[in-house]
Amino acid sequence: MANKQLAFGAQNVWQIFNSFAMMYPALFGVDDLHHSRSTHRQESQTGLLKLTMTRFPLAALVLLFIGAPALAQGTAYSFDNFDTRNGVRVYVEPPKLRVPSGRSRRPSKLEASKKTTASQNAEQLITLDDPASTLKPTVLVYDSLAASATNAGSPLRGYTTGSAQIDGYLVDSGARNEIDPLLLYSIMHQESSFKSQAISPKGARGLMQLMPGTAVRYGVTNIFDPRQNIEGGARYIRFLLDRFDGDVNLTLAGYNAGEGAVEKYGWRIPPYAETQEYVRRISRRYSLLRDPNAALYATRVSPAQLAKLQGKQPVPLTIYERTILTVRLPDGRLQLTSQ
Repeated sequence: MANKQLAFGAQNVWQIFNSFAMMYPALFGVDDLHHSRSTHRQESQTGLLKLTMTRFPLAALVLLFIGAPALAQGTAYSFDNFDTRNGVRVYVEPPKLRVPSGRSRRPSKLEASKKTTASQNAEQLITLDDPASTLKPTVLVYDSLAASATNAGSPLRGYTTGSAQIDGYLVDSGARNEIDPLLLYSIMHQESSFKSQAISPKGARGLMQLMPGTAVRYGVTNIFDPRQNIEGGARYIRFLLDRFDGDVNLTLAGYNAGEGAVEKYGWRIPPYAETQEYVRRISRRYSLLRDPNAALYATRVSPAQLAKLQGKQPVPLTIYERTILTVRLPDGRLQLTSQ
């Protein structure tokens, strides 16, 4: 291989030498040689050789300098970026041959008929059996969860005031005035703890703690009558919702401090500690009533515990209420209680 490269390099050098000698004859003494033959024909061959040898070292040095790249080149071809039109050659990996994992053959008619017969027999077995006994999963349902699922679709979602009659009044007044009964329930629990004869130090009375002027304003003739009291409170709440564009927080603030106080402070909750605590408590109750997890984790109370809870007085609004929770009564219904 090395001999071939050397022969190839010598051939390139010889071609370059001939080309260079034709382009620059004076450098190699060729022009002088012709001149000496025309003018001094009697000069001997020894003089011609001397003339040529005096110029040969310079020519050999030039040839060596020019032919060095040619000698360095090999016969093996190497690809570069100038060998393509766009200057870059993209390497495309050849497709790999897919080796079959095993033989596959088309099933015969006999095998196909056997599979069809087997599938038909399986379908007949499933059809003959009772689907309910084979497909219906077994579900373990506790009594409390079953009661919650039954009451989940009711307007009060299983909650009660302790009286089915008052529960009905709440639902009817809520439907008549387009108010969520759970919101009425939350307000009633805070206002009177479901006591129809409750009277506040400021003179508010009944289940919804109506002031006498508010009761007259909405047509209540007997302020201690549960039905009239609930209806009067529902009408007042409907008025506040319309006045404050459906804002529940402003409605609650107006129910406690009056709509004039809300308007006085730029349609915001007035900076009264009692009013702000009142809004916080009702909002907490309303959120708890709509939480489905509250019914799932409600603690069941005994009749003695229930009597004790019902005998407790409401926490004054001047005191921060720590906890409000849901309990399950002995009959399975739900009720709010505060601690």
